[in-house]
Amino acid sequence: MSNDEKNTADDVLRIVTLLNQFARMADEGTIPEIGALCTQDVEWWMPEVTWQGHEEVLKGLEAMRELGYAGPASRNRHVITNHEIHVDGDRAAAHSYFQLLSGDTPSSILAIGSYTDELRRDADGRWLFAGRQVTS
Repeated sequence: MSNDEKNTADDVLRIVTLLNQFARMADEGTIPEIGALCTQDVEWWMPEVTWQGHEEVLKGLEAMRELGYAGPASRNRHVITNHEIHVDGDRAAAHSYFQLLSGDTPSSILAIGSYTDELRRDADGRWLFAGRQVTS
């Protein structure tokens, strides 16, 4: 394996970890913890809503918690699968599928869709969300 292939494989692993970390933080973490995973100029697109900039995105995600879709009080779980990652230097694109499962017993599927993510490596070498498009 060449150094370029190894670097790309390392980047893919770090990005998959970031995607999984976001899903866990959506369910169990705090809004500041989620914010630490995003660039300052992050953009978020969902059907019928777009948020631009770090502060607006975090306010929007907090509103989703208040509606009961996410956060520890919801007991819901975001499950993401089928990660496809394409790295190009300090930028990357990712695509994955998600299911939002209720915390009820028995659990039910509340939503299903896909994430298309734009990621950027910061000066410290960490991958961060620069954009996310949510489709259902």
